[in-house]
Amino acid sequence: MYSENNEAHSGEAAEDLLPLSASRLFRPAKTFSLFAFSQESPLPPSRVISFPEIFGNEAPVEVEIGCGKSRFIIDRAVKNPGIHFIGVDYAGKWLGIGRGRGEKRKIGNLRFIKAEAFELLRDYFPRGRVSVFHVYFPDPWPKKRHWKRRLIRKESLRLFYDCLCPGGLLEIATDDRDYFEVMKQEHSLSGLKWAGVRESRNERLFEGEKTNYEAKYEAGGRPLYYLEFEK
Repeated sequence: MYSENNEAHSGEAAEDLLPLSASRLFRPAKTFSLFAFSQESPLPPSRVISFPEIFGNEAPVEVEIGCGKSRFIIDRAVKNPGIHFIGVDYAGKWLGIGRGRGEKRKIGNLRFIKAEAFELLRDYFPRGRVSVFHVYFPDPWPKKRHWKRRLIRKESLRLFYDCLCPGGLLEIATDDRDYFEVMKQEHSLSGLKWAGVRESRNERLFEGEKTNYEAKYEAGGRPLYYLEFEK
């Protein structure tokens, strides 16, 4: 649903999009899995994840929501061995490609989680522990009847805020101008008091390898919009 590389713009993953009870905001809870190289471990329902437990120490943690084929997060992990990284995606096909790339290179500071983003943030992630969240090109869901499926809403912004450590960053990118404006509106509605908020057009606010979508859109001359929130 939220994969940067899941081609959700064309509706490929529509069969996975089910409502969460009467709220119709997100998919119902399913079995989520943690992947460490070729090892798969189901996540117990609503158990808060211990980052030191899965990585072995207290190093900073960065998370990419919708990591897809993982071009960005693999590059970050290789270049920053002192930081731990978690790639999150619900699209098994694309997550499998990213996992395969990570396993092939034996990247010890990288893990993957197959999960729905909102539930993962709400039920599994510890509060105040993530140093950076990367959310690049989430599905804009342009049709009005699908707007409640959008990831960047006031409810999820509050969860991102709670999961970030002091000084932590939420980095967002989109190619959809309307969605970009909605993101800013949702920020206002959230009532959150961020230490800093930055936005830009066609100028990345966070260094690193470009995502697949980002490289493709940039090459095609499409305008790109960036938001950065600092806790």
